[in-house]
Amino acid sequence: MGEFAKTLFMAIPSVCYELENLPAFLREWRKYKLTIPTYGAIFISQDNSHVLIVQRYSGNWSFLRGKMESGENPEECAVREVFEEVGLDISNLIKSHEYNESKKEEKYSTIGIINVA
Repeated sequence: MGEFAKTLFMAIPSVCYELENLPAFLREWRKYKLTIPTYGAIFISQDNSHVLIVQRYSGNWSFLRGKMESGENPEECAVREVFEEVGLDISNLIKSHEYNESKKEEKYSTIGIINVA
C-alpha cells in the first residue's frame, strides 16, 4: 500500500508536496479504515463440507464482506457487498438471528450465515 500511495501522490500535483507526510497519512488512514464496520455473508454447503471465500487484493482469503456505506443498514450492506463480489442476490436469504460478530484490531465485522445447496 505504501508504494501504491507514493506513486499516486507523485502523480497528482495538488498532493505531491505532501509526499514527506505520507507515512503519517497512511497511519491515519489505517486508523480511520478500522472505524468503518463491515458486513457480509458466509456461504456454507448443506452438509457443512464447503464454504465460499474470496481472495482479496492483498492476497488474503476471506468471507464475502465489505465496508458499510453512508445511509446503509447492516443488511443492505451485506446484500450489496455479496452482489458486488460474486453477483449473488442474498436479500431473501438473510436471517437476522444467524450471524457472527467479531472484533479484530478494534474493527467490528458482522457476517450472516447462509446455508446453500
